[in-house]
Parts: sequence; structure tokens; C-alpha cells
Amino acid sequence: MRWPPSPRYNRDMPLRFLLTLIFVVFGTAALAAEPVFPAGSRIGLVPPPGMSAATSFQGFEDRANRVVLLISEVSAQTYEKIAQDFTPETIRGTGMEELSREMLPLAHGEGLLVVARQEQNGTAVRKWAFLARSDDLTVTIIGVIPETAREAYPDEALHAAFASIVVRAKLTPDDMLAVLPYRLDDLGGFRLLRTSPDGTAVMTLGPQDTSLPAEQPYFMVTPRPAEPPQPAERERFAQRMMAAFLTRPNVRVINSEQMRIGGVPGYQIVAVGSDERTGDELFMVQWLRFSPGIVQMFGVARRDQWNDAFTRMRAVRDGFGPK
Repeated sequence: MRWPPSPRYNRDMPLRFLLTLIFVVFGTAALAAEPVFPAGSRIGLVPPPGMSAATSFQGFEDRANRVVLLISEVSAQTYEKIAQDFTPETIRGTGMEELSREMLPLAHGEGLLVVARQEQNGTAVRKWAFLARSDDLTVTIIGVIPETAREAYPDEALHAAFASIVVRAKLTPDDMLAVLPYRLDDLGGFRLLRTSPDGTAVMTLGPQDTSLPAEQPYFMVTPRPAEPPQPAERERFAQRMMAAFLTRPNVRVINSEQMRIGGVPGYQIVAVGSDERTGDELFMVQWLRFSPGIVQMFGVARRDQWNDAFTRMRAVRDGFGPK
């Protein structure tokens, strides 16, 4: 879709009228277009001109101008925790200068939109951060726009794009599996919550749409962009991978061993820890599959659910294969 030409400024035109006209031009164009949903995502929007759906992550990008919109959807129960990252204190603590903050009306409900400025690797960038909660999802969208791209992506265009955000109905399991660059031949009774073109698959075992392991067993599969370690380094590498994944890596390892997964080298760590919110004892397993590349599989469940969940997690692990 072609956007209308920008209005020509007239010195006699009142500033308030000019700003209103700019908003109408961009806002009307966004409303007239249909939202675009990245592969595997329930969240869609009308992207600014020049941006298209990304192929390696959920969101939109303009590679030439190094502009990205990163879309994330997690369970509604995590909203309060994520909202802490949107407070003025947290934003200042990360070295960003907050420029604006507003509640943005949407088709269904509203969301918080924060705009900030930051120096990132020696480059001045403007960041747009959006947070909303639907019935079963927490929605976050992060936009990164270098100052050098501000002419191509003015604030009015970004604002109109965020104002066009919509959340669609749940995708079918087949739709979610089709997004993945690999096969999962057996879900072991787990239910897919979401998938991404980067290969991330998040699953739960139970009726609720939650990724909180204190409530229901959780399992995740995701490729990692790293070179497989040499055999002598696999144990230490696996420990680092697990520690990086955990928000509170105060766990006790009860099993650590090399093994073959699907006929290729792998590594298993089984550990026990506790849920920081409820205090429930949690058992967890990490499998790393080393060829080709690295695939991390991580599952966690309460002690009373562990034996059944672990058997089902192994079924998912053994059903992994190339497309």
C-alpha cells in the first residue's frame, strides 16, 4: 500500500492544526490497511512503510536502515513481572532517557507505550516499548530505530503502527508446527503454546495457557547460535547454558552425563531447585543436542508431577528431527 504524500507546511498553518493533520494522515492510512501477522504469532500490526515481516524472528525489519520491531507473547500470568521492566526507575537504570509515556487505546483494551533514547554501541537509537495484557497473553513489542533512520521512520509513523496492534485467536497446532524449521513427531501429551521462525517451541502440560512450572509442567525446544563444543568441554558448556537460562541459577545438579540423542552426541543435566514465587520444589532437565549445530531442550515440573512429565519430555526429545 502506498502512503499519502506528506502535507506541505504552510507558515500560516497553526502548529496544532499541523500536528493534527499529520496524525490523521498516518493514523488513517494505518486503519485502512490490514494488520500483518508474523509467522506463528497471534500479534499483528500495520508495519510502517519500508518494513516487512522478518524471517528469522517474530516481528518486522528493515535491514537496510537497521530498524526492527520485535514481538513477544508470553502467558498472562507474567504480566506483573514484565511490567517492572517498564517503570521509569528501571528505564533510567538501564541508561535510557525516557521521552514519553502514554496509555494507547487499541481495538480491544489498551496498552502502555514508552519511548526512550539510548546510546547503543556508539549509535544513538530511539526505542519504542509496548506492553499489554489480553485474556491469555502478555504482549510486548520493542522497536529499535537508529537516529539515522528517523527521517524514514518519523514518530508519527511508529505511533500509528503501535496503535494498529491486534491480537487474533489461538493458532492450531498444525499452524504452529508449520513455522518450525524441524519436526516434532511426538508431543508426548504436551500442548504447544507458541512457536517462532527461529525454532523456539514452548509447551505446557495441562489445561491452562501458562508457562509457569509451579502450575503446570513446562517444556521448551530452541536452537542456539553457537558452535558445538569439543567432547571434553561439553559438561562445562552444558552447565553454562543451563545457568544462562535460569533467572535464579541456585539449583542442585543430581545427574550430569554425556549421551546420544537421536543418534547424535548430546548432554543431559537433571537438577532440582525451587520456585521463587511459591517455594515449590521443582525438578528440571536440560538436553543439548550437538549435531548439527546446537539444540537446547529444557523442561521443568513440580516434584509431584515430575515422573510423568519427565517421561513425556523424553518423548518430545526423541520425536525431534529434521524436516
